Amino acid sequence: MFAKKSLVAVAALLSVMGAQAQSSLNIYGNLDVAFGSFESAFGDRVTRVESGIEAGSFIGFKGQEDLGGGLKAIFKLESVIGMDTGATTTNMWTRTSEVGLTGGFGTVTAGNSLSLNFLANATYNPFPVTGALNVSENLFGHSVGVGSYRVAVDEAFRSNAVTYTSPNLGGFTVAAQYGAAESTTGTDDTYALQANYAVGKLSVGGTYTDFDSKKAWQVGASYDFGVAKAFGQYAQAKYDGAPVTYKVYQLGVAVPVTANSAVLASYGEGKYDSIRLRQFSAAYDYSLSKRTGVYAGALYDHAKAGSSDSGTTYAVGLRHAF
Repeated sequence: MFAKKSLVAVAALLSVMGAQAQSSLNIYGNLDVAFGSFESAFGDRVTRVESGIEAGSFIGFKGQEDLGGGLKAIFKLESVIGMDTGATTTNMWTRTSEVGLTGGFGTVTAGNSLSLNFLANATYNPFPVTGALNVSENLFGHSVGVGSYRVAVDEAFRSNAVTYTSPNLGGFTVAAQYGAAESTTGTDDTYALQANYAVGKLSVGGTYTDFDSKKAWQVGASYDFGVAKAFGQYAQAKYDGAPVTYKVYQLGVAVPVTANSAVLASYGEGKYDSIRLRQFSAAYDYSLSKRTGVYAGALYDHAKAGSSDSGTTYAVGLRHAF
């Protein structure tokens, strides 16, 4: 009787362990807080404690379940954290909230996902795309320009989206994204396509987006020379009914100094009619461990929109990933 009960207990334990092995849940995130003197073009200088200067602060939950036959169910939830105040955005999961399937055919997700333009700005710039020092996102992202000239080239996060990403075929991947406007007032749906090729030290890619009466495209490339990794982008956005095209380029570099430290730099320019935007960012990043590091960075911001003005931000910060 005892042996029979023991066998039943072992069978139940193996069943639980098998179920755990077929599914997983991870809690992860990044905490980044900096102290510095902040000044933008046409803005006043302010001393602040600020969140997400090198990389955005957030907490995330992701998991998967093995459905058999190489098919898996996946999900991801990410929420922005304002480390300086403890606040989050109005929508708790505004950074990412998606569920999908992945297998030999690729990956399909639905929900609130990162836009393909945002992912391109992450790939072809030396700085994390969620931080304030990423010139690519600053000039060709969710909000660019100064004052009343502020316009969005594309969203950072695509709401009401369905996204497909192909499997890696010899270094070549493609992605397609649809965002439903869910509006009866004439707002158009969003469509985006992306192709990337990455093999060895070289990566090249192109992205096209049709978003909110704008058609935007960009090409980017990076190459790791060992002593330094170089980045470059060229982009354009055409606004429906506008006589001119917004044009942007960005050049960046990441130079390892020691095994634990690196110097990052990026310069970009944007031109739209009589508006001229220029930004230069630079930082020194030192890793104290695999998850914790310190940095010192600066961002020069120049704008010409009728009149000209510039400002420079200086900050030192601490980051911790978990």
